[in-house]
Amino acid sequence: MDIKKQSVGTEDFEKNILSKAVYIDKTSYLTELYGEHVHSNGMSYVDDVLLFTRPRRFGKTLTMSMIKNFFELNYADPEDKSKPKQLFHNLAISRNKAFCEKYMGQFPVISISLKDVEGETVEGALNELLGKIYELYDGFRSLLDCNALAPEDHDAYQYVLSFTKQSSRLWDENYFINATDVIKSSLYNLTSYLYKAYGRKTIVIVDEYDVPLQKATVHGYYQKLLGIIRGMFSKVFKTNSYLEKGFVTGCLRISHESIFTGINNFSIYTVNDEAYNTFIGFTREETVELLNKQKLSSKEEIVMKWYNGYNFAGAKMLCPWSVLKFCESAGKSENLNELIPDNYWINTSGNDIIDICLKHPDAKDSMRLQNLLNGNSELIQASEFTSYPEINTGTDFETMMSMMLHTGYLTVIKTHPDRSLDVKIPNEEVLDSFRERIKVVFSKKNAPWFEKAEALKSALFNNDKDEVQRLINELLLNFVSVRDSSYENFYHGFLLGVLSIVTQNASEISSNKENGKGFSDLILRSGFKAVILEFKKMPSDSVPKVLLNTCSEALEQIEENKYDYNLQQDGYTQIRKFGITFYGKECVVLNA
Repeated sequence: MDIKKQSVGTEDFEKNILSKAVYIDKTSYLTELYGEHVHSNGMSYVDDVLLFTRPRRFGKTLTMSMIKNFFELNYADPEDKSKPKQLFHNLAISRNKAFCEKYMGQFPVISISLKDVEGETVEGALNELLGKIYELYDGFRSLLDCNALAPEDHDAYQYVLSFTKQSSRLWDENYFINATDVIKSSLYNLTSYLYKAYGRKTIVIVDEYDVPLQKATVHGYYQKLLGIIRGMFSKVFKTNSYLEKGFVTGCLRISHESIFTGINNFSIYTVNDEAYNTFIGFTREETVELLNKQKLSSKEEIVMKWYNGYNFAGAKMLCPWSVLKFCESAGKSENLNELIPDNYWINTSGNDIIDICLKHPDAKDSMRLQNLLNGNSELIQASEFTSYPEINTGTDFETMMSMMLHTGYLTVIKTHPDRSLDVKIPNEEVLDSFRERIKVVFSKKNAPWFEKAEALKSALFNNDKDEVQRLINELLLNFVSVRDSSYENFYHGFLLGVLSIVTQNASEISSNKENGKGFSDLILRSGFKAVILEFKKMPSDSVPKVLLNTCSEALEQIEENKYDYNLQQDGYTQIRKFGITFYGKECVVLNA
């Protein structure tokens, strides 16, 4: 790794190499991709079409760009391999002379990214997709000068260019049908034109295949778009005699039968598969080498704490984006010893799934999420999605956890024989993503939460214990926290946080302050009124009698320790007293 420059976010392999930017060498995998790597059992394995699923920002696009640059021929002079030889001459694959001679610069390559294909309507998404197809066909415009193509091929090519270039479209029924036909046949037809022109089969790369489907799910046109995307993939990947090999990437594994129907020899490699487990992303060893090269070895421990922890079928992996962003910040820092690691991952995409998970209205699920936030693992049943799941507050927890696993919020620590998984939050950066969203979801910025907090404050001052109990139970239902304190303080922190957002200044609320002969849990003040709260915690399976007795003990503690003494001395004329016993995700309330 001869590092002279670092360019974070560059997804173009050629640009990376020519600028001598950081590149973690993954080219040795090219022999495996082509079925020419001999395994320890003496066997090689060939896949016609390969789907790789990885979380966002793990380097999927750069990896596909590397594949394109290795295999793609020089269309102007198919015998000239000088460009790939220049790009790959210092990389691992260059040592395999026979493989390079056989495959380097040998094939036409169609590469299309679907990551920007979205819209509030299906027509909006198709507009974006048609634009992508225009760029693709425009890039191969030299085919129009090829005599090997029949006149009808030239006409068809010109038709696609003309149809997809349109800036304004009237989406009536006929236009929709024509657009669908163009999209479905576009990639297949292009492979046929390239074969006629160069006498060689084509490698087809589709990057971020699932982004349009995810956006379609959000905006409610999933089924309309699914048939179009499925038709495009089926036509180019299924029994296509012009196809050399296909490579597809995405975040989520949608079942073969749903979107890749009928495609033979189609192989899917997820984060739970040992094959290719270090192909995309940085290994721990690669990260250590990178830090050494950039004179950042002293930061290895903090980098591993914040950005390590992903387990891809036994391989310990880090997110390249986060590691490179940290290296950039460290390199620019004038005081490296004071450098604080940052959360670079949270703003790279939407974090709606965290907000939805935090608002999930189920006490048991909320406790499971809290267990994850406490650094523990949870057992889940991994889902293979037959369609892109609609994630909302009504989504079942297993589906939500599977989505979070695929998108990088969770990682697997153990796979059981029945294929169930023990999962956990991988590192401090992802935990911080939860922490930042918790600050928003359980704050004034979340109107329903704020309104309930205000109602609770009113109920406390009105001495309405039934309303207090009801509101606390509702608020507690989906509350979770990322905290450094012990578990005993969870409920205390919960109510302190809830009531703090509805107090005007710090003097209106006090926590664990000395009063009378002891330290009261919480005291609220407003005008000439005050509220004293004392908390107890009992096991979640406690019987009602025990819970009520514990509440009574809390009230007795208020009286015995004279927690109201200072309030009386200060002239508060109305003092409410509540004993609250928490058990699991519920509470019982008594007042004096």
